[in-house]
Amino acid sequence: MNDAQRNAFKVASGNADPAMLSKLFIGALLALLILWVGWGFVHVYRGYAARHVTEQALVRFAIRSVLLIIIGIYLFAS
Repeated sequence: MNDAQRNAFKVASGNADPAMLSKLFIGALLALLILWVGWGFVHVYRGYAARHVTEQALVRFAIRSVLLIIIGIYLFAS
């Protein structure tokens, strides 16, 4: 952004720095992603404990969840 755009953004956002807001939204996105994965692990484990979910499905969910978090961190936090 050039100086005019940066000043317009600060006026419109209540004098907030764009870099700070970017970090805030990225942190919120990653926190939401980690909470969603945790919620999914709880439900998959409950299904596994009640023998409604196979071990293969549990492992697939774990691999997909870890990959989702790694890709999210790579894309948004790097």
